[in-house]
Amino acid sequence: MVGIVVVSHSTLLAQGVVELATQMTQGKANIAIAAGVDDPENPIGTDAIAVMAAIEQVCDDDGVVVLMDLGSALLSTEMALELLDPELVEKVSLIAAPIVEGTMAASVAAAAGLTREVVIDEASSALDVKKAHLGETVDGPQDVLGRDDKDNSNLTLLTAPQNSDGLTLSVEWQVQNPHGLHARPAATIVGTLASFDADLALFKGDQQANAKSLNSIAKLGVRCGEVIRLQANGAMAQQAVDAFTLLANEHFGEATQVGSMLVGEGTFGEQGGESQEETLVPSPVYVAPEGALAGISVSDGVAIAPAAIFSVAMPAVPMREFVGASAEMLTLKNAIAQVQQDLTSEAVGPHGAIFEAHGLMLADPEIISALEQMVAKNVTSERAWLTVMEALAAQYAAAESQYMREREADIWDITRRVMIVLTGDKGSALTLTDPVVLFARDLMPSDVASLDKSKVVAICLSEGGKTSHSAILARAMGIPALVKTKGCLEQVHAGDTVILDGFAGHLWFAPPTDIEQALELKRQQWRDDIENSAANAQAPAITKAGSAISVLANIGGPNDVEQALACGAEGVGLFRTEFLFQQSDVLPSEEEQYQVYRDIAAAFGDKPVTIRSLDVGGDKPLTAYPMPAEDNPFLGQRGVRLCLAHPELFATQLRAILRAHAEQPNIQLMIPMIATVDEVQQVKALLIQQCAQLGLNDTGLAVGIMIEVPAAVFNAEALAKEVDFFSIGTNDLTQYVMAADRGNSAIAELVDYFQPAVISAIAHTCDVANKAGISVSMCGEMAGDTKATETLLSLGLSKFSASAALLPELKAMIRRS
Repeated sequence: MVGIVVVSHSTLLAQGVVELATQMTQGKANIAIAAGVDDPENPIGTDAIAVMAAIEQVCDDDGVVVLMDLGSALLSTEMALELLDPELVEKVSLIAAPIVEGTMAASVAAAAGLTREVVIDEASSALDVKKAHLGETVDGPQDVLGRDDKDNSNLTLLTAPQNSDGLTLSVEWQVQNPHGLHARPAATIVGTLASFDADLALFKGDQQANAKSLNSIAKLGVRCGEVIRLQANGAMAQQAVDAFTLLANEHFGEATQVGSMLVGEGTFGEQGGESQEETLVPSPVYVAPEGALAGISVSDGVAIAPAAIFSVAMPAVPMREFVGASAEMLTLKNAIAQVQQDLTSEAVGPHGAIFEAHGLMLADPEIISALEQMVAKNVTSERAWLTVMEALAAQYAAAESQYMREREADIWDITRRVMIVLTGDKGSALTLTDPVVLFARDLMPSDVASLDKSKVVAICLSEGGKTSHSAILARAMGIPALVKTKGCLEQVHAGDTVILDGFAGHLWFAPPTDIEQALELKRQQWRDDIENSAANAQAPAITKAGSAISVLANIGGPNDVEQALACGAEGVGLFRTEFLFQQSDVLPSEEEQYQVYRDIAAAFGDKPVTIRSLDVGGDKPLTAYPMPAEDNPFLGQRGVRLCLAHPELFATQLRAILRAHAEQPNIQLMIPMIATVDEVQQVKALLIQQCAQLGLNDTGLAVGIMIEVPAAVFNAEALAKEVDFFSIGTNDLTQYVMAADRGNSAIAELVDYFQPAVISAIAHTCDVANKAGISVSMCGEMAGDTKATETLLSLGLSKFSASAALLPELKAMIRRS
């Protein structure tokens, strides 16, 4: 990040300026002060040594921008440059921008991660808005002292973005901020949008501005009640539109002020002719070329095939007599238990967390309580179940959060599954003999999971959402998919040949010949890329610089082994053992565990298999081993904490692993949720104790830990002396570092492993491991994200472990790096 240095004769002035800048950037800017002199009698002045220290404090590879008062402040700064190392001086720019407005603009641009040239231009043109408002002539950007190579391209207003497919993403919003888009909300917009790889233009009527420029937005002069429109084009256009929509719903950081205004002045409807609900929820506008419908792409790819219409009705409530409250409740509980058992078996796959979440929804005690109240009123089990779940689905549908509204589909999924068990009515299945593009209003996760991928080559939904579990499963299966494709069911007929372009978000019915040929070429290129990645899946992943990188698989049980090997896994970086404990009301025996561990390790030959010890706790309860509920289970007895607190549970698993390792030396043990050295030493002592009970000498079992607790990052040097390897779990590490629940969509922007604080934690972990001579891997979601691959390699990560389906492309990305 570009550093900012404020040089002033007055310490109070500099502190006030920096306080303003800090508020505008939420503390994200890297700012230092060099102001006043250490003389209580005469505090006004500047000190070259203080300036030099401030520059050194905030300087990194992105450089430093210095803003100064007149007179001795400028002279002291120039003297400081003479005292600095010449290599550092090359990274420093002194600019003649106004110290107050310039610092505001520079700080916002720097906090957004923009380049030094852009930061300079933003600061240098900081007075333009004020001049334009007062009717003064606006000059070009001020010169940078000692530079003649400045790039002012960021001041050029964007044209309406269009990509090669003709798709423009657009979202409108009626501004309700009492003072319009003044400096703070404008700074929030820049800080949010600057990181997206997309051309972004903000419009007010015919006026337009660069949405990544504070000054440009400020020049629009947007007032309360005026409508703005964001247009986006580029690789991350959809993400930018989504982020802007979320930001708008929060009134660009001024929700409290807006709420107060609405209470005092009436509703939006009274002011602007629209209802408050309509104004508060902007809807993206997707523009498609003539002959196509636009939807939201949730999975890339191109498919050409006849259309098939999919619909599954909820089983009807049978007309029968009520047989008594006890009997009706027993019927309900048995049906729920059967579905929970099915969900448990489905929860062992790479994306089993979706069905695990369904199981937790189904286990909600409030559902049982509501059912008991219904049957107490002589309502049959089927009618009671449907009534209770309809009410629950309605609550989700009415939620303020888009993410929570999209969970309504999950409620209907478990509702239908239990109804099928209660009634025995499975409905008429869709029989497919040839490849089709599947059309539906929406699909339940269980519908998607049961699809025959060889027959369903694409999915097009008129409803659905980007964060729906159905969308996640479609991506995991590699099926091109669109959601929110309005009008698709009205325009398509079964058997019509359609073309679904998941890259551009288009559904074509009868495109012109030239477009059809281009889409066919696009489809072939996509399939060639997949085939090339798959064909090379077994080849090693070697970077262009010649570094061999290990690529391993995350697995959840024996069913995942075949796919992992087929996708080129060079071993297992994470073997989740929870399925053994969650699929039964009885704890697995030592013998049962031993056989599973041994057999899976044998399937991988001499490739490493990393078994993670039991990772359950208050947030992931065990039916076979009930534990008291905790107020904050994510900060309670999870992972190793629970295992050490219940050694009888832990010891059985350790004995099974030790026995399996005696036959399969490729096994290694990984301990989750480690925070302290003492925890590691307790685990090692327990291992020695179990070895003795088994009559084994030192087995040579490699023992590593997961780095997912901030304390483990800070204790990394000491922990590295105790263990054989580190494995970074980015899912939990991110939520713990950012203090942000990864299931809470309201703070989704914080649950991002690209956050600088998370990157710093990863970098430190890699650095410590490499210096200690132990291996460092990553098994969290970030490991499979090819957008993060080069960054992780540059930080010194030597092993990646991800879901099997992601490995071919991950290997291909490593080879390109």
